[in-house]
Amino acid sequence: MENDLTLQQGLDRFRTRNSKYFSKRPMSEKGAEFLKYHDIAHVVFGCDTTIYGEGIVKIWTTFGTTWSFWEITKGYKEVSAFELSRQYSIGHVAKNIFRFLLAIPKAIFRAKRMTKPWPFSDCEAYMDVPVVEVRRMFNIRVLD
Repeated sequence: MENDLTLQQGLDRFRTRNSKYFSKRPMSEKGAEFLKYHDIAHVVFGCDTTIYGEGIVKIWTTFGTTWSFWEITKGYKEVSAFELSRQYSIGHVAKNIFRFLLAIPKAIFRAKRMTKPWPFSDCEAYMDVPVVEVRRMFNIRVLD
């Protein structure tokens, strides 16, 4: 991602690049709101939409945001996010699962080293801030 992109521009780019993965089915207002914040977390924490990226964003969200594990779990349930995993091929899972498992401790460590938790559902004030600056403000070091 270019360093001068604002969080809003990063979100727009993320959504454009990953639109094929987005569900076309109707969802609740709570579900749509959760997905917005989840997508923002993808940008903030530098996670893609592979099974690796989806797993890592869940780790970052659990350990590095203002939301609790149970709030996050309810959000994923609200949008039936666990059904998304059915879209991944066996080859994709095999390619990414071990990489994900090995990265879990590193992601937790980096989340715990943040200067403050990312405000998962209260992040509007950061939408016009460059992503690189947001990461600097929270001491977020994305995984490679």
